Amino acid sequence: MIRYCTNCRKDFDFTIKSMKDLDSLVCPECGSKIDKDSRSPAYEEVSRGSEKTEDTIGHVFGCLMTLNYIFYIAISVAAIVAYNFHWDKLLYILTGISLGLFVIQLFFRAVAFRTGLIFLPLGAAIGYFVLKSVRGACLGIAIVFIIRHLIRELFWRLFSKLF
Repeated sequence: MIRYCTNCRKDFDFTIKSMKDLDSLVCPECGSKIDKDSRSPAYEEVSRGSEKTEDTIGHVFGCLMTLNYIFYIAISVAAIVAYNFHWDKLLYILTGISLGLFVIQLFFRAVAFRTGLIFLPLGAAIGYFVLKSVRGACLGIAIVFIIRHLIRELFWRLFSKLF
């Protein structure tokens, strides 16, 4: 087992036969006691480098999740604007994109909105029967996505304030 002496500033290899040997590590050059958890500064830098890599990967994953979250809201808002300005092709394209991505995420089991299997068809049906058009069904889907994301945002804000 390699341990580092802070007085000599060198690494030494110790043969450890039992856990008691860790408490009695002595530097072979200066005779000072060596801590059982001592590591050389070079090892600490490598360790910090790997922590930085892990933090970077976490930040990238967090950014992707945030972009996914913002993407659904942006698509839904654009679909509502397209509905209000009677831009039917854009409304259908945006609805198709949001539903297509939802199905892809569902297929790969990466979707956090599993209740969408119930609420998206329900929103489409309500939109279709209230507004009596396919445009209404697309509007219902967009409204379901917006409501879901707003409720999720409120939940996470409350959750973060509690903890």
